[in-house]
Amino acid sequence: MANPVALFHFRLDASHGIGRRELLKLWSAACGSNDVAVSRVESGGGHIKAHTYSLLGPARSVNIEDAENRMHDSLSTALPKATFVLRRY
Repeated sequence: MANPVALFHFRLDASHGIGRRELLKLWSAACGSNDVAVSRVESGGGHIKAHTYSLLGPARSVNIEDAENRMHDSLSTALPKATFVLRRY
């Protein structure tokens, strides 16, 4: 990907994780493009461990509303017991 743009992020507590490959597959399908990337950083502290996930992609060729809806649905299916909020950057 030439110029990745962070489009969305969401946070999951440590008891609800998702692997990089699975997340990348879901995000690619949501965008309708293979020109995407994902990242994860540890967040939270103390007894409350969590991870913040970022979803990167080509900003101009993605219908952001459609990708957001598809990704939300995909995450809800993949993580049925998790609580998350998909936020735009």
